[in-house]
Amino acid sequence: MQIRSWLSSKGGETFKDNEALFVGLRKLDQRAIVHLQEQAMPMVRKIARGYGLPSEKAEEILNDSTVIFLQKIETGAYQFEGYHPMTYCIEIAKRLALMATRTRKYATEDLEKIREIPDNEMEALQERREKAEMVHQLLTRLGDPCETVIRLYHIDGYSDEEVIQQKRTVYTTIDSLKMKRSICMKKLSQLAQEWKTSNKI
Repeated sequence: MQIRSWLSSKGGETFKDNEALFVGLRKLDQRAIVHLQEQAMPMVRKIARGYGLPSEKAEEILNDSTVIFLQKIETGAYQFEGYHPMTYCIEIAKRLALMATRTRKYATEDLEKIREIPDNEMEALQERREKAEMVHQLLTRLGDPCETVIRLYHIDGYSDEEVIQQKRTVYTTIDSLKMKRSICMKKLSQLAQEWKTSNKI
């Protein structure tokens, strides 16, 4: 499905109601796509500003949101219920903006930490890096789904609610996710003990 090549077009087409717009989007009508983007862009710009993202990021978020939305229409994941299609597209944009904020935040924090580290703390930094590498190796040995559920919560900082809502794992309830993570943490602890023993630490 070729979508991205259509997103830069200019339009101004109006649709008589929400259903007519949805039908146009379902048919991948270029006029409907452009109309959706023109309607959504002011809100997406506002969302990007609210998350402290650069202005040029808004267009990228809108394009990505549109592609995801059209794919959901195509697969039937989105069903028209009378609401303006833009509402759903905006919700997707909010999630993408939040994800972009996380990525930007972590990158900025890492740079700031590097700037603030005095020379006499470089040895401690190296030790932390070695521990991080060890954790990475142990998680890799665990494999999925354990690696994923541990990384999402303890490393990437996602809440259980976010993991379930965004369908980042195969688990569909918070209880089942927590139970699996608890089992995986025990396995990780066992691996760590084995690693310490083999390295005589």
